[in-house]
Amino acid sequence: MLLTLFNKRKMNAVFNQIRDILYKNYCINFDEIELEAEFELELGLDSRDFFELVEDFEEIFKIDLFFDDLTEIITIQDAVLYIEKKISEQSNIMRN
Repeated sequence: MLLTLFNKRKMNAVFNQIRDILYKNYCINFDEIELEAEFELELGLDSRDFFELVEDFEEIFKIDLFFDDLTEIITIQDAVLYIEKKISEQSNIMRN
């Protein structure tokens, strides 16, 4: 139960940061920014916007996103889960 609560808090923190980026840098209304929202179809990001967003993610979350993985990121939730995974992997490397 505690682990699940921790994961939800972590997910909310990543989601909130993504939401702030989308609102501030891409002028997307908070109402439109939901976990299920698709970057291209629902939020209107074209490929250039998406690659700029990926650069924002790398800078803010201090991670490296791999080009081959980007095809898997369709929704905000996909991005949140991917970013959490990368942060976790990086934390594990630093501990060892």
